[in-house]
Amino acid sequence: MRFLIWLSRGIVALALVIIVVLWFAARRGDRGLIEEEIAIARPTSVVFRWISSEQHARRWISDVIELRKSDSDGPAAYSFVQLVNGHRVEMTVRIAREIPNQELDLLTSSGASVSEGFSGDASFRLIAGDDYTRLVFHSQTQFVRFRDRILEPVLTIAMQRKIHDDLARLKILLEAETVKSESPHDSH
Repeated sequence: MRFLIWLSRGIVALALVIIVVLWFAARRGDRGLIEEEIAIARPTSVVFRWISSEQHARRWISDVIELRKSDSDGPAAYSFVQLVNGHRVEMTVRIAREIPNQELDLLTSSGASVSEGFSGDASFRLIAGDDYTRLVFHSQTQFVRFRDRILEPVLTIAMQRKIHDDLARLKILLEAETVKSESPHDSH
């Protein structure tokens, strides 16, 4: 009997420690922040085409369940459903700003109302190099529900891993893509 009492106290203490650690982790200054950077041996025009095209996005973003234009949310909005760490995540993605071959800024939100899920922004910046493009991804997410705010460190880590893997997949696909001649060979 003593063992069961000791075990139950230990489990309660462990649960409290986990809750306190998550609480303080969710209060840190960079909560919801994801930053990734990758160099791709392709020109910015090719990289931009892949990150801004619905058809190409389906190829490099893993676990896409649905990606379609959303007429009800405006002309530059998409309904996007994906699996993140085995959990279904539904969101609306709006194109906030697009500068061809340089940047793509997105606004994301979930839930039927602001009080239900999360909102945030994401950006892709393309920096041209001599024979490569440096892609810089940045996103900031704010969680609304108390439970999500407490679990934010876990949610952010899961999303960061997914984005890291998706950008690595983008690099592999782009660098494997056959380089098409942009100008015919001169026959002099």
